[in-house]
Amino acid sequence: MAAHFPVASKSLCGAAPRFAAQLSLVLLAGCTIIGSMAACGGKSKGKGGKLMPSDRAKSVPEVDPELCDTKGKQVTTYDLNRDNRPDVWKLFKQVKEGGARLQILSCKQVDLDHDGKKDYVVAYDKKGAKLFEKTDSDFDGRFDTYYQFDPKTGHKVEAQRESGFDGRFDVQEVYDESGQLTSVRIDRNGDGKADRWEQYVKGRLVAILYDNDFDSKVDRRDEIAVEDTESDGEKGSASTPSDPAQTPGGTDQAGSDQAGGN
Repeated sequence: MAAHFPVASKSLCGAAPRFAAQLSLVLLAGCTIIGSMAACGGKSKGKGGKLMPSDRAKSVPEVDPELCDTKGKQVTTYDLNRDNRPDVWKLFKQVKEGGARLQILSCKQVDLDHDGKKDYVVAYDKKGAKLFEKTDSDFDGRFDTYYQFDPKTGHKVEAQRESGFDGRFDVQEVYDESGQLTSVRIDRNGDGKADRWEQYVKGRLVAILYDNDFDSKVDRRDEIAVEDTESDGEKGSASTPSDPAQTPGGTDQAGSDQAGGN
């Protein structure tokens, strides 16, 4: 498994600034909680039994177990806009370290536009390292961007996006061990297979390959002159092969089932 300097549509350009602004407010408002579940004024659900919820309580969105595993977790909610409805859900797992019990953040879900639907989800491993992020940047109730991270380094491994916000992940970005972009694979005709490839060296675009008749074979290759990479003799050394038939089937596809799981 493993997103894109490529094909940004008008809808993407319009949605991204609004999404980024709202996410920034959430990140500024939140705080890290380790050991104390009462920090930031959050309310934690108790471990005991519950009374029958009222109609009002039923209308309040709860943490979505399909996005992050809630088993054995402590769920803490935050109401950032003070409308008596939670906007942020944080899931914590209790671990023992050096004889002390700590609460480790395992997942965070955020409703950025306050419509009761999660627009941003991030999951962490048992050591607190980021595993993946999902975002709904146009607030249509469907995740359109997926990032996978290497928990050892914290760098991106892969990103997948919907360039047209149509339910199809048609752009795939692949990163190397240092977190530098090496290739972008784009599905232009919606058949689930990449038909345009962008190759990068040290994060800089060096070549674009096209399959214009969609037969999984490269029809044209455009070299991008980059003085730095040419002088180093590294031009064209990006990981994406010139012949897409050589690309493993599991990584050549621009979309993946794992990216769209909401």
